[in-house]
Amino acid sequence: MPKRTHKWKKLPSSVSLAHRAFVLKLRELREVSDRTQAQISQDVYLAPTSLSNHLNGGRIPEAEHVEKLYKILSEEAAMNLRAVPCSLPLLLELRAEALVKHCDCCPASSPEAAAAAPEPGPTTAASPAPTHVRRRPRRPRVRLSARHRGFPRTPARAEVPVPLREGDRHLTTPADAAWPEIRTLAESLSAGRSRDADIMMWSAATTLSARDVQIFVAQCRAAGLGKAADQVITNAARRDAQAVLNIASALHTSEQYADAGLLLAAAAQEEQS
Repeated sequence: MPKRTHKWKKLPSSVSLAHRAFVLKLRELREVSDRTQAQISQDVYLAPTSLSNHLNGGRIPEAEHVEKLYKILSEEAAMNLRAVPCSLPLLLELRAEALVKHCDCCPASSPEAAAAAPEPGPTTAASPAPTHVRRRPRRPRVRLSARHRGFPRTPARAEVPVPLREGDRHLTTPADAAWPEIRTLAESLSAGRSRDADIMMWSAATTLSARDVQIFVAQCRAAGLGKAADQVITNAARRDAQAVLNIASALHTSEQYADAGLLLAAAAQEEQS
């Protein structure tokens, strides 16, 4: 079968050399498949826009997504009798180098770049000590399209000192946890793009930490996406037993008792089946 080539966009000049080397190798790996971006991204549990963003010099993908992508494309290359352009350790090594922020002119592509950057050397009397600015770490989120960054954040709910009645759900989600993906999810559902919405909900349920799953569910409830919140909980029930217990504990700590009960019931039903 003849190999189909792709027309790639020119990488922005702001992309560092290490990041550029990683993207070019990632593109070579992508070339072994004749399938569409949407078909490949579905197997990797990524939104098509997220995979396109990774291949065009945007946000650097997580290591687990790189490993999943390499596994799928190398198996497809073997079936089509095509050579894989690189090994998985080399690809992960290029990714690690791309995460390092070498200087102030280099963009930080991921929160991991700050941890990988070299420590500053001792200062001399001739040069003033550098000013260290404490940055709040970015919260992990679902790897989705960033087309809707202009939407305002959901305003924080005022805390009213009213005692909770039995059966009330008191959400303790922090005000800064209003993720743009919730609005993207709402628009996908209202537009009938159920496939994109399913990928978002599956990725949130299976890749986020227990605390972040709790926040995602709470944000769906706050946005009136009750069915989406239920679907995320149902997907999360398919994770291993320890992960399910951690998520149930986070929901219970935030006093989302109904959601915690739904998760445990779905996990029990999943175990019986």
